[in-house]
Amino acid sequence: MDDRDRQHLDSLIGHAQAAIGYARAHGRHWWKNPETFDAVLMRISQVGEAASRTSPGALADVPGVTWRDVKGIRAKVIHDYQAVDVLIVRGVVSRQLPRLIISVRTALAEDEKRRRQSDTGPPTTPSPTTGPRRSAVARPPRAP
Repeated sequence: MDDRDRQHLDSLIGHAQAAIGYARAHGRHWWKNPETFDAVLMRISQVGEAASRTSPGALADVPGVTWRDVKGIRAKVIHDYQAVDVLIVRGVVSRQLPRLIISVRTALAEDEKRRRQSDTGPPTTPSPTTGPRRSAVARPPRAP
């Protein structure tokens, strides 16, 4: 996963968290408030946009997510706004977005762990047959 993919996935998490936050801030019937519903839909569409900008390889590193659906809801919101089903949006906010956030965070953490391991390389240990390396340069004797 490259830095650009990481940025897109971080953005995806931010938009998903914002959508959940808007809904929570406006209470149990948040979808009945047109401004809140619009704001949540906008953030959901941005989740889909961030997914669309992420490479297929990086998306494959996030198990358990149906990326076609994540990208598809963006198209539905943007191109067929009047036909958006409130029940589906409520389910996305209450169930799908929290799961998506967890899955993406887990994948980002695993990628970060792999990056750190590749930056440091494997630990070096002396060979069991040769022992530790000794300098080929003769050292002066130690003073008593």
